[in-house]
Amino acid sequence: MGAPIVDSLRALAPGVQVWGHREEAPADAVEAMLAWSLKPGVLPAYPGLKLLCAPSAGVDKLLAVPDLPAGLPVARTVDPQQHVEIAQYVVGTALRHTRELDLFARQQQAGDWLRRPVRASADCRVGILGLGEVGRFVAGAMQAIGYPVAGWSRSAKSIAGLATHSGAEGLKQLLSTSDILVCALPLTPETRDLLDRRTLSLLPRGAYFINVGRGEQVVEDDLLALLDEGHLAGAALDVLRDEPPQPGNKVWAHPKAFVTPHIAAQASADTVARQCLENLRRLRAGEPLLNLVDVARGY
Repeated sequence: MGAPIVDSLRALAPGVQVWGHREEAPADAVEAMLAWSLKPGVLPAYPGLKLLCAPSAGVDKLLAVPDLPAGLPVARTVDPQQHVEIAQYVVGTALRHTRELDLFARQQQAGDWLRRPVRASADCRVGILGLGEVGRFVAGAMQAIGYPVAGWSRSAKSIAGLATHSGAEGLKQLLSTSDILVCALPLTPETRDLLDRRTLSLLPRGAYFINVGRGEQVVEDDLLALLDEGHLAGAALDVLRDEPPQPGNKVWAHPKAFVTPHIAAQASADTVARQCLENLRRLRAGEPLLNLVDVARGY
């Protein structure tokens, strides 16, 4: 757990014992644990553990722990500001592509004042994979600046003002009609490796891919091959399968890949601490917990 979160926990609840490192904590005194990921063997070492909190909306790394006790409540952090930040990232990278800002930056360096027509947003169809809180907010932001938007989710959803698709056939339909594809899915067994050569090839030639979901949802070698072949025009990747990628990973220097170090959105230490402490209070009072994860579904 990071020092800013520890400091926030202690400042907000001086009457609650907070340990910054597992090694400091008496095993039988720990009621709740806040962690991004855990190694096997950690959780069974705390017999009094009653709550596991994630400092983010994504909980896939916690749910992947093989000895996660059955019935242990897992809560995620929900920060409305993260929806705004992720939407800003998507809007920014989409505009960077459709307004050809990289091209004009190169022209500036070359002293070239050539005016070129840019693609109108109304002619650039956006498809969003995942219609949870983040996906819906991103859809609204993209619609607000003139992009036609459709979305896909595993199960059918009806969202006012948004064309929606679901299931296997719906996925094919969305991909085949998306000039910009945005992945905002949670990582589950069903979404792992979902975007491979077969599915990404369904995108129209010249499509652009933006990933703010999870790196494990994309088969990176297939994505890079489609970039090399010209089927995809480019990709903005805020999440990767390995973070950071290994020194020899082609994403570091690929001319069509814009890679950022998982910074599209980050929950504030204060928000993480407040939600964790509120759930601890509710746990002690026997009240319903906030932002509980459906462990079976993975989100």
